[in-house]
Amino acid sequence: MAPVAVHSAKQTLSQVEVDDLLRRAKIVQEDPDSYQGRGGLFVVVAVAMFSSLAGLLMGLDIGYIAGIKTMDSFAEGLLHEDKLKDTQDSLITMIFGVGAAVAAFPPVMDLCVSFLGRKGAVIAGGAIFCLGSGLQALACNMTMMLMGRVIAGFSVGLLSGNAPVYTSEIAPPKLRGALVTGFQFAITVGIMLAFLLALVLEDVEKPYGGWRWVIAAQIVPGLLLVFGGMVMPGSPRYLVAQGKPNEALKMLLKLRTLKDVRVELAQILQEHEAESATHTSWGEFLSGDNLKLLGIGVSIQLLQQLCGMNAFMYDGPLIFNKLFGSEHAGRLFTLVSGVVNIFATIPGLFLVDRYGRTLLMKWSAIGMMICSAVLASVGDVCFQEMGASKETLLLAEGTATVAICGFILNFAYGWGGMAWVYCAEMFPQKHRTKGVAATTDANWVGNILIAFLPPIMFANWGFNTFWLFVGTNCLCFFCAVSLPETKEGTKALRRSLRCLMIGCIQLKWMTNLRS
Repeated sequence: MAPVAVHSAKQTLSQVEVDDLLRRAKIVQEDPDSYQGRGGLFVVVAVAMFSSLAGLLMGLDIGYIAGIKTMDSFAEGLLHEDKLKDTQDSLITMIFGVGAAVAAFPPVMDLCVSFLGRKGAVIAGGAIFCLGSGLQALACNMTMMLMGRVIAGFSVGLLSGNAPVYTSEIAPPKLRGALVTGFQFAITVGIMLAFLLALVLEDVEKPYGGWRWVIAAQIVPGLLLVFGGMVMPGSPRYLVAQGKPNEALKMLLKLRTLKDVRVELAQILQEHEAESATHTSWGEFLSGDNLKLLGIGVSIQLLQQLCGMNAFMYDGPLIFNKLFGSEHAGRLFTLVSGVVNIFATIPGLFLVDRYGRTLLMKWSAIGMMICSAVLASVGDVCFQEMGASKETLLLAEGTATVAICGFILNFAYGWGGMAWVYCAEMFPQKHRTKGVAATTDANWVGNILIAFLPPIMFANWGFNTFWLFVGTNCLCFFCAVSLPETKEGTKALRRSLRCLMIGCIQLKWMTNLRS
């Protein structure tokens, strides 16, 4: 009997091995012609786009807050015409990240996914987001606003820990990087939509105020995610992990065009059996190679936030106000940065599966580091000198604008999307929920820091703050240089970790021998 080509991380399976795996899994055998896949590229892309609505919700919540805080109607409706204080400003911005960090905390995420499933967690996240947005839109005091922000944050934490993983599990290997990067693209679209809504509705006055409509509009994509999620197929890998191989087979029939989808199912079953050979526990999750993977993932997600991008998203208007001394310039920044962010994400979609994750991350870090250094230098040399000529100031303003756009461009094609791709595919299936939850939680912890600290640092250090981002992007570069590539699978990553451990042991042994 001719062998069937199945390219797993371990070996090529013969037809006998495929039949044996299916028999052990108690797959109901029917007419072989009934296993012809009925899906294809269009179906997979459509499912990934619906899943990426989770990223759109995340972008909307990141983007809208900078716009509404400067609206007169916001102070009138929420603070009863009192001016927004610095502490209230920071609290409103960062409390969203607190809710997300709670949802992404590994035990919480593990419980939610175990109870609801991967697909169910995405649907629940969309429903909770609608609840949080509705509460914010109706808020008549600071307490209601903060409660709504926490609830919306909880939903986005749940979504950001599940949607990229769900997409990676339903995508064919050759398209996995591009489709998961679509999550980051959706974030950029959400940020842009939030900026535009704030600009269009800024002058809407009582009885409701423009800021309420900006928030209420977010309920629409939230409902789309809920109803779209109900018709999305389940993740075949997750279903196999939950002991539902026949359900996994049905999902593969919906997603693939293979002549016999049982071949791919057998590969998934084999990988699951290999990973299930040892008992899954929190102790195992926090030990051995998996602990090293966890350290890598946490570092990647922390650096993605601390590199400085969200300082522009949350405080970009403030930075432009400092540069140009005009509130109009601050509002213009939201439009320019949103356009750059969207279009600069597109190259990553096409390059990630061709050139890999780490190469894009390296060049992204270099670009952000250079742009941060330019901004720090321009701020120190030009804007703090009382005697600077008009020509010098114009040159400095132009240079700073180009540097900010350059920073956003370099983040968008590299660290913006690659952090999600890398962390979604680096963990073995049995630890994937816990691992991605932990790395996503690290992302939101970094988000809290970047939401709270920059306004204080800008007030005290001015543009010298960007020297700190030069340092963090230097760390981003060294992190990317040290990472193994995962575009061909995670086997190489785990092998590299073992080689590193063996090399350290050998080095220690040789040092002891010499002494």
